Amino acid sequence: MVELRPTIDRSWLETEGRRQPLTHAFALWDLERSPERVRFYCAIEGRAPVGYLLVWLGLPDTPIVHWVGTHRAMHGLVEMLPPRPLVVIAPPDARDVVLAARGPAREFASLQMARPEVPPRPAPDLAPGVRPLERGDARTLASWARRQADPLVGAYPYLDPEVDRIWGAFEGSELVGAVHAEVRLPRVWILGGVFVAPSARGQGWGHALVEAAVHAGEAEGARVALYCREDRTEARRLYEGLGFLPTDRRIWLDLGAGLTP
Repeated sequence: MVELRPTIDRSWLETEGRRQPLTHAFALWDLERSPERVRFYCAIEGRAPVGYLLVWLGLPDTPIVHWVGTHRAMHGLVEMLPPRPLVVIAPPDARDVVLAARGPAREFASLQMARPEVPPRPAPDLAPGVRPLERGDARTLASWARRQADPLVGAYPYLDPEVDRIWGAFEGSELVGAVHAEVRLPRVWILGGVFVAPSARGQGWGHALVEAAVHAGEAEGARVALYCREDRTEARRLYEGLGFLPTDRRIWLDLGAGLTP
């Protein structure tokens, strides 16, 4: 029998995070960085957790739910999903259960991709035009992001370059692209917001930005990962050319929220 609890055992999560750092990276990071913005619902079988929901409340109107768990946890966890609108990022075998409870949905397949683990090594020099952003770049970053018509850059106006690790690509003084480390744990970094303005594409900026973030993470001893929509073939080729390989597959279910990965 599966018991549901509106919390999570942090010591269990930390132990599992050491065993499967990519699986639990968002949960560990959110507990460390912004515990007031997350809720957990854990499914317990016997004494052992078999799954949990990480409910991100950082957006004013739309919970984003990361579903982690085995099939034994499904019917219990689905009862704890917030009402529509919401986004659920779930393993493929949870799709039908979620749709039956909260559907219909727009669906997007997403690949978790990661580079192999490597020993820490000094980061090489950055490509010309690419540099870490500083607090003085915050207004430029926010203005640039608001001019783009892509949800990938939606978080940038709310980030602080002095706290969040962000790299920008510049043509002269003009910002044309960015990437940031969404998660920075000792064993794993997860990159996000990889975006180059349409007018600057085809010039190698995406490669240079991701490479800069990869080298920074690996210099600190972390394995570097990211998520890529399965149908974005050009992005996949870019990441594969930088040594990223698929490690997991997730389904993004947009349940009335109007959000895409």
